[in-house]
Amino acid sequence: MKVALITGICPPGECGVGDYTACLDKALRAAGVESQVIASGDWNASSALRVRRTLREQNFDIVHIEYPTVGFGRRLGPQALSLLQSCVVTIHEASQRHLLRKLALLPFSVRPERIIFTSRFERQFGRTWAPWISRVSSVIPVGSNIIVGAGRGPRNLCEVVHFGLIMPGKGVEQVVELSRLIKSAGLSLKVRVIGKAPLRSVDYLERLRSETAHLPMIWDLDLSEEQVAEKLADASIAYLPYPDGASERRTTLKAALLNGVAVLTTRSSQTSHSLGRAVKFCATAQEALAVICHLLQHTEEITRMAATGVYSGKVYAWERIAELHLRVYQGVLSRSRVRIRSDRSQLETRVGIESTERESS
Repeated sequence: MKVALITGICPPGECGVGDYTACLDKALRAAGVESQVIASGDWNASSALRVRRTLREQNFDIVHIEYPTVGFGRRLGPQALSLLQSCVVTIHEASQRHLLRKLALLPFSVRPERIIFTSRFERQFGRTWAPWISRVSSVIPVGSNIIVGAGRGPRNLCEVVHFGLIMPGKGVEQVVELSRLIKSAGLSLKVRVIGKAPLRSVDYLERLRSETAHLPMIWDLDLSEEQVAEKLADASIAYLPYPDGASERRTTLKAALLNGVAVLTTRSSQTSHSLGRAVKFCATAQEALAVICHLLQHTEEITRMAATGVYSGKVYAWERIAELHLRVYQGVLSRSRVRIRSDRSQLETRVGIESTERESS
């Protein structure tokens, strides 16, 4: 099977969906699929015909669009391609986009082979916008984009870690507030921020570092996947205050759970009930500090949370996610073969009828 994963140009660490696609590509290859990330090209709507021709020349069995990505930006080439070419489309974060961006998702609902959402919440949201996609839509969760690290000894109880993209709207401000509260309380704790700033947010990062120079914060920037995994494997507690709440689409949350870190996070309508058994919910940095102090006095609860998190996180293993994608691809190819046989049969029947009519005349 030959699969094209369409993203546009997404430098590592600059786009969560781009990083997800790189992990999917790796997992599909490990499963024996001839997978290729299409990370180049002009994605204006007018270029869709050229892209379609290139894909056909390379004889891909499946064309799979991952949307949205930094590589696409606001251009409509992916939508145009989905109208010209039978595609599988994964829509990430449909519910989080403003009105015009939501309208830009509608072309994907016209003739998809399959639409994949990353959570039940996202699928339900998509069905409210386009009820006709119910029969061609399904859910495949995202996996952790960080491997499981090898711990080097007892976990650190003197730090709280936060990691992810460092940019506005990612909850970093709450993490800074936590460090301020720690300093005000005279605690010996430190906050370790592990992450990377996209190019457009470099100034934001530098301002944060300057403003927090007097606070108990450590900035670990631009680490490799293996280094991040090692940091997580050494940590006891993580603070991940997502502004729109924890959900199944949070790869950083899954990485923390799989690495056995007790996670403090935020809740929203997207947060599954099952997640509540593995994490602690804290609406504010002040609540988070109170929970952290409690956990440090009851370390057996940290151990329990870590074990529950590792267990629950196994459903997000990339081997399983690749398997779920393969089922989708095989279903698409099976339906395609049925259509081809049906079209061939209809053609043969029509030719037979026309031949009989000629003989009769």
